[in-house]
Amino acid sequence: MIAAFVLAALLQTAPAPSQAEEFDIVVIGRRLSEVSVTVGRDPRGKFTCGLNKTTGNARLDRALCTAAATCVRKGARDGATVRVCVDRRKPDLLADIRKSMARRAAQ
Repeated sequence: MIAAFVLAALLQTAPAPSQAEEFDIVVIGRRLSEVSVTVGRDPRGKFTCGLNKTTGNARLDRALCTAAATCVRKGARDGATVRVCVDRRKPDLLADIRKSMARRAAQ
């Protein structure tokens, strides 16, 4: 009996998200779909980034800027190409935020 309990505890990967966490990630996901990123360079060549609005999550906002800068470094030159590149990264960025929220809730 105890062995079965220990085995079940070991097999558990992560607790199911609470309704509040699930609501939060849905809201963040909606906001993320509405965000567009603008990338530029300052006079010293450093990338600058602007968002038309925030996702409500500072870490995700920074990750969007990093993704956009990476897209430009890899050859995206016009706004449409950068947008497509960043849009491809958005699901992974949202998944990272979901995992982070789940880890915090488990602590």
